[in-house]
Amino acid sequence: MQRHSILRFRSASAAALVAGLLLATGSALARDSRPCAAEYWVALRGDDAAAGDRAHPFRSLLRARDAVRADPRRQRCAIAVNLGGGEYRLDAPLALDFRDSGAPGRAVTWRAAAGARPLLSGSIPVTGWKLHDPVHGIYRAAVDPGLAALPALRQLYVDGTRAVRARSAFDPSEFERTDFGYRFLAPGQPLPTWGNSGTVEAVTVPQWKMMRCPVAARIGPDVVMRERCWQNANVFTATTGPSLWNFRQLAWLENAPEFLDEPGEWYHDAAAGWLYYLPRPGEDLATARVELPVHETLLVGNGSLWQPVTDLRFEGITFAYATWLGPSTEEGYAADQSGFHLTGKGHLPNTIGHDPHDTRTPGNVQFRYAQRIEFRGNAFMHLGGAALDFDTGSQFNVIADNEFEDLSSAAIQLGGITEADHHPAHPQQVTRDNLITNNRVRFTGREYWDTAAIYVGFTTRTTVSHNDISDVPWSGIAIGWGWGLLDQGAFPGVPGATQGMWGQWDTPSTSRGNRIVHNRIERFLQEVWDGGAIYSQAAQGSSFADGELIAWNVAIGKRKAAGGNAFYTDGGSRYVTLLGNVSLDNPQGVTDFGPCGLPAALPWCAFGVSSPVPGDPDRCSSLPACWVVIPYGGDSGGCVPHGDLLFVGNYWASSEFSTVCTLSRTGSLIYAGNHVALSAADVPAWILRQAGRQPGGRARHRD
Repeated sequence: MQRHSILRFRSASAAALVAGLLLATGSALARDSRPCAAEYWVALRGDDAAAGDRAHPFRSLLRARDAVRADPRRQRCAIAVNLGGGEYRLDAPLALDFRDSGAPGRAVTWRAAAGARPLLSGSIPVTGWKLHDPVHGIYRAAVDPGLAALPALRQLYVDGTRAVRARSAFDPSEFERTDFGYRFLAPGQPLPTWGNSGTVEAVTVPQWKMMRCPVAARIGPDVVMRERCWQNANVFTATTGPSLWNFRQLAWLENAPEFLDEPGEWYHDAAAGWLYYLPRPGEDLATARVELPVHETLLVGNGSLWQPVTDLRFEGITFAYATWLGPSTEEGYAADQSGFHLTGKGHLPNTIGHDPHDTRTPGNVQFRYAQRIEFRGNAFMHLGGAALDFDTGSQFNVIADNEFEDLSSAAIQLGGITEADHHPAHPQQVTRDNLITNNRVRFTGREYWDTAAIYVGFTTRTTVSHNDISDVPWSGIAIGWGWGLLDQGAFPGVPGATQGMWGQWDTPSTSRGNRIVHNRIERFLQEVWDGGAIYSQAAQGSSFADGELIAWNVAIGKRKAAGGNAFYTDGGSRYVTLLGNVSLDNPQGVTDFGPCGLPAALPWCAFGVSSPVPGDPDRCSSLPACWVVIPYGGDSGGCVPHGDLLFVGNYWASSEFSTVCTLSRTGSLIYAGNHVALSAADVPAWILRQAGRQPGGRARHRD
C-alpha cells in the first residue's frame, strides 16, 4: 500500500514536472516565434565610434556592415540599416558576402530613412574653376594629380547633365586604314597636333556594334593603335572583301585638348592635374555642381557556389556617379554584342561576327551567387558601366519599381554566357526564378551603343514585366546567347557558322520558361541598326511548353531609317511564342554600312551596296547615284532562326517574317490570328493600358 502510494506520488510528480517543462518550453518557443527586429542608423554627421542607434548614428556604410555582420540577431531577426540623407562619397565599395546575409523572412534591409534621400557616389567634386582661354571660353580647375595613376577618365557631369569628352568631327575623311591603325591623308594640309596622343581614343560603329580602342602613339602621319584592342577588334574576318564588323571606318576620335571646341565638352590633362571644360550656354561654373567619377563599384555582393549571399533588401537609395575604366586600358572595348566584348589574348579569326569567349561589362552595382536579393524603389543614375548586374548563380531575386537613367551601358544585366551558365555542373550555378518588373529605364547605352537596356543571358524562368523603356541606342530588351551554337545539337544560327564550331552539346541549355510580358518600349534603335524592341536568340526551351513567352508588349517609334525588327527572333531562335504584342510607328528601315567616299569606307556603304570606283573595288564612289538602297526590317523577323516560332494574335502592320539572311531553318514559322494595326485605335485598350509601369508599383497581370 505504501509502495503504491509512493509510486503514484512519483508518477504524479513526474507528470507535473513534464507538464511544467512542456509549459516552459512552449512559452520559450512562443517568445522565440514572435517577430524580432533590430535597427542601425548611418548619417553624414555620425561617428563610427558611436553606438549606431538613431541618436548616435554611424558615419560610414562599412561600419554599419561590420556591426550587422557581428550582430548575433542576424538571420534570427530582421535587421534594418537606415541611411540618412545626403551624398556618401565612397572610397571603396560596400562589399557584402555570405557573412552579411539575412535569412528567409528575416532579411537585412539597407534603406533610406524616412524622408531621406541618400546617394552613394563614386565621384569627386570639382570646384575652383577659372577662365583659362578667353578667346574660346574654356575654363579649367585643378584636380588631384594622383588621378594620373588611373587609366584615362571617361565621364564628367555638370549639374546632373553628362558632358561630352572632347571629340573630333564625325566620320573624318582624312584617315586611311592600315594594318596598325590609320594614316593621315590630306595633301597640302598640316598634320594634326595632339597634345597627348597616348590618351586619344578611336571609335567605330559597324552595324549593331560599337568599338573603342585607345591610340598608342602618333608617329608622323601614322596613328598606331594599342595592340591588344586592335587585334581583338579585328578578328571578324570575311570570306571575300573586308569584314563588315571589324574596326574599319572611323566614326570619330576623342580625348585630346585639340578636340575641345564645342560647348559641353571636357578634357582631363592627368599628368598636369588640370580639368578643362567649355560651358554650355547658361552654365555658371562658380555655382555648378561638377562631378568627376573615379571609382568603378558602389556595391558588390559576392557569394560563392556553396556560400551564396542571401536575403538582402535595398530600398530608396540612389546609386550614382561611378565609372568603368576598362576601355581606357589596352583592352579597349572590342565589342561582340550587347555589352559583351573581347579581352585578353588568343581570340581566333571568325567569319560570323561573334566570339565564343567574351567578357561581360561589369556592373557599378553587382551580385554573383546571390539569392533572394531585392532592389525596390531605388534610383540608378549617371553611371559608367552596367548599372545593376546579377551574374552566375542568381536565384529568386527581385528588381522592382526602380528608376534607371543616363547610363553608359545597360541598365540591368541578368545571367551570364559562360559554360557555367548554359551547361552548369551544379544547380547552384543556374540563374533562375528572377523578377524584373515595374522599372522605368531611360537613356541607356550613352557611351556603348551596342548595349540593350535590359539584357538576360542564360536563365530559367526569368520574368521581365511591366517595364517602361525608352530612348535606347540598340534593343530595349535582349535575351539569349550563342545563336544556336550552344544549344543541344549546336544549330548554326548565323551566316558562316558550322555545326559544332563552339563545341557539341548533347543536352539543352538552361534557357527555358522565360517570360517577357506587358513591357512598353519606345524610341529604340536610336543610334545603330539591326536590333529591335525585344531581341531574342537561340533555343529558349525544349518545347513550346517550357519555351519563351513574349506577350502583350508594346513597341513604338524606332528611328525611322534604322533597319531592324520590332520583335526580333534572331539566330537559332526556337520555341518562342509571340502573343498579343503591338508594333506601332515602326516603319521598315534600311541597311547602313557607313558613309561612302571615305578612304576607309566599305564597298557596302551608306544605305546599301554601292557601285565600286572603276579600278578600285575596295573604295566606294561618293556619288549618291551609286547607292543601292536595301530595305530591311519589319514588325517580326530575324536571321537564321531554328524555327518552331509561333506568332498569334499580335497587332502590327504586317504578318511577314523579315530577313536579309538566307532563311535556313528546320522548324516552322506559324502566323495565326494576327491583326492589322496602323494606330492605337486598332489595339485593345487593355493591352495598351497594361503595358509598362503600373501606378503605385502594383503591376497587374492578365496572363
